[in-house]
Amino acid sequence: MQSKARHILVVRKANSDRAARLEAEIGAWLRARGHSVTAISGGFDDPAYALPDLDFAVVLGGDGTMLGVARRVAGRGIPLLGINFGRVGFLADIQPEQWEKGLADSLAGITPERTCMALQWKVVRNGSTLAKGVAVNDVVLSRAALSRLVNMDIGVDGQEMCHLRSDGVILSTPIGSSGYSVSAGGPLLYPSLNCMVFTPICPFLNTIPPMVFPQATRFGIDLLPGTTETYITVDGQEGLLLQVGDRVEVTGLEDAVCFVGKEMPFFERLRTRGFVTDMASGAKHK
Repeated sequence: MQSKARHILVVRKANSDRAARLEAEIGAWLRARGHSVTAISGGFDDPAYALPDLDFAVVLGGDGTMLGVARRVAGRGIPLLGINFGRVGFLADIQPEQWEKGLADSLAGITPERTCMALQWKVVRNGSTLAKGVAVNDVVLSRAALSRLVNMDIGVDGQEMCHLRSDGVILSTPIGSSGYSVSAGGPLLYPSLNCMVFTPICPFLNTIPPMVFPQATRFGIDLLPGTTETYITVDGQEGLLLQVGDRVEVTGLEDAVCFVGKEMPFFERLRTRGFVTDMASGAKHK
């Protein structure tokens, strides 16, 4: 089946000769079938992400590369097809040797697509937006090297939630809940849920437990005097040093990212990450 002509963004893993070679092969294959192609290297911002007529993206890399691309096109309804050049490949699940069939089926609409929520965040300093963006996995506020606490007032939907002194706080999506959040004692969420997780990191005197909130909840986190050096980190890939008086605002974005491909079954994913026991073999992974 011949798919309609599209403008396709091809993003290759940075510093990978193998991915660069496959990018050239895929680009030629797509152009021969009437598609227009824009090819870039991943790992940094590029004007190509903002091209208005993009309607499909092929990512040659691992989950880290996929996350970087997903953040930059979130909310635009652009399907992302991942060809795995990483290790496990939870998000990029087509193997390089199977790229042609995988790409042809995806463009023809044979391969299923799934959407997931993301987090929209911004940092406000002195009344002006200093930085903003999207997170697919999590937004983390955490202290730097000094063994001192982050001092925060946290509000939810305009209401005061708590005053928190801790090593930091994690706000995560369902697909991000199996990372830093669960390691810090947060709940593990089924990936198709539409909600967000609030997880304090080592709260002083255990003032508040991890909690689950609706996707549309709006968090406001104010850094108070007495706070140690604090960073905001997005998906473990982007960071910014904050100051006392800064306000961090985070809310959920429904159906913000679209991934192409059949999702790895939830419990298989947990076994791969070592969260559950493989009952067939009796081997405990974690």
